[in-house]
Amino acid sequence: MTPTDPSVPGTADLAQHVDAMVPDDPLVEGDEPLSIWMLVKSRDSEGDVVWGVRNAGEALSTEELLGALTGFAESLKRDLASDWE
Repeated sequence: MTPTDPSVPGTADLAQHVDAMVPDDPLVEGDEPLSIWMLVKSRDSEGDVVWGVRNAGEALSTEELLGALTGFAESLKRDLASDWE
């Protein structure tokens, strides 16, 4: 797929998806989303909880994804640790 491929969401499409998912916390006006990476928790047809990953927009490099996930994990650790104080 190329950026001109109609099956690849454009930045306006990504902004609409993000705003629809989190209507109480929209993107900052003027920000241009480039990529979405989602962790999806689902229940399969047998009733088991399963996890999946979906992404849209520009592909994230392995380094970008690892950096973002590492930073998010550290912020979660701080939040959890503050509950013990």
